[in-house]
Amino acid sequence: MRVNFGPPVSLDFLDGYLFRLLQEIVSKHGLEDSGFENYYGSRIAEKIGGLIEYEERLARYLLKGYPGRRVVHAGIGVGVLACVLACNGMTVAGVEYYPKRVASAHHLRTALIGIWPEVEARYEIIEGSYPGALMERAKTAPPTSRFLPRWRTPKPAAGPSIPSPWFDSNAILIFTNVASGWSDDKLASIIGSLPRFAEVLLDLRLFGAIRDEEQDRTALFDRIAATARSAERLRELAVGSHFARFVFT
Repeated sequence: MRVNFGPPVSLDFLDGYLFRLLQEIVSKHGLEDSGFENYYGSRIAEKIGGLIEYEERLARYLLKGYPGRRVVHAGIGVGVLACVLACNGMTVAGVEYYPKRVASAHHLRTALIGIWPEVEARYEIIEGSYPGALMERAKTAPPTSRFLPRWRTPKPAAGPSIPSPWFDSNAILIFTNVASGWSDDKLASIIGSLPRFAEVLLDLRLFGAIRDEEQDRTALFDRIAATARSAERLRELAVGSHFARFVFT
């Protein structure tokens, strides 16, 4: 299969460029309407940059170990990590349920396409919750709702529902900061979907809940590892993060 890698784009450059785009979004729409809240707002207020440490280190890890691979990022937020991967040859589907953050993710994606047109084919944004958004993707026109930002990027015209092509036994699934308080049924559904991918990388501390206790992180690791071919803790990936890698195929 032919893959268009293109020239690599420096992560240092993307850090600064994405930071400028985040500033522009906030300047135009404000923190609340942008869906930034404290998580992204602190990057701007403290001038941290477009990427925080774990995003940069995870990007380097993926680009070195899985060049050109397909990646599903569940819970992309505004998509800064997805942008970095797509600019460097990976094909990415970013799943996000929060409409305001989806709108900001489209803004970043559109800006990247203006400079790197190949990103259009490499990076898809899917609105909804994982795994349901992948199980049944429906091509529908955006509904009229007072909860949707007016500046949101339009979606394609209505069409038939189609199964998602993103469940791929060769793809990599990643979760980063998704401490959203999943129910037990939701957690079971997500864990049950993991073997549909080649490998899964996730932060054991921020996976549907905040697990500050090591025994809770270990219990989650053991639960997922029980169905994996192999599993390992990536303790050196980023300070303060608790990433693990699970191999299923």
